Amino acid sequence: MLDFIKKFQNFFRNNLYFTKQEIIFVFLLFVALLASNIGKLTNVNETNDNAVEKISRMIDSLAREESKTYTGTDIHGNPVDTSNSNYKGNRNLFAKLKPGDTVKININTASRVELMRLPGIGEKTAQQIIEFRKQNKFKSKEDLLKIKGFGKKKLQRIEMFITY
Repeated sequence: MLDFIKKFQNFFRNNLYFTKQEIIFVFLLFVALLASNIGKLTNVNETNDNAVEKISRMIDSLAREESKTYTGTDIHGNPVDTSNSNYKGNRNLFAKLKPGDTVKININTASRVELMRLPGIGEKTAQQIIEFRKQNKFKSKEDLLKIKGFGKKKLQRIEMFITY
């Protein structure tokens, strides 16, 4: 049974590019639809309205749980990570850093979301920094120039916010 679940999961991830949360959502939706039709198969009188209400409640509960563990960006492009925080809707906690901010981010230990707070650093560049530091520890700011797409201008924009 576990092999079937793994094959099912791999099929959706590799062929349809679904995330783990999307796969769980589709699976639970399928189970809910199946459960709503069991009554019809066993001649239990249940109205369609009740089945729709149950499915709606299930979808709402999934949405509430997903909102507790969201990692990505808000509509303004600012990084948002609620997976390890008590997120209360304060987007400034993850806003891009601006000149005058006193926050220092250690590029050898920062998470992807923390790196994305740096000016000019998006998801792709943050991931490249993480991949680079797996093999080489950053010893100076010039080490960032070894990353593809990282130039002197970008380094000048972030050097006041980084530590090693």
